[in-house]
Amino acid sequence: MKELNRTKVDNFIIEKSVKLLELETSDNKDKYIIQVEDICDNFDKVEFDERNLKLFLNGVKLTIKLKDGIYRVYNNQKFVGLGIVKNELIKRDVII
Repeated sequence: MKELNRTKVDNFIIEKSVKLLELETSDNKDKYIIQVEDICDNFDKVEFDERNLKLFLNGVKLTIKLKDGIYRVYNNQKFVGLGIVKNELIKRDVII
């Protein structure tokens, strides 16, 4: 192989990319910023109240009636991080 040009990786497609020079010279760099939450938008969402959020953040596995997988975790509609569900228990994975 002499050359490889990726056109897509998960949710990222080349048509939405920007050249470095364009980014450097832009007056509005914020329009190019991707929120961490948007990177994970292919995962389902779970909302925790304050009590369960505190337990979750402290590493306590919480019982939850969801199928095994990775979930985006929210508190008061604010993205907190990712949790992994296995055997109806969710534990923290990545905290933002």
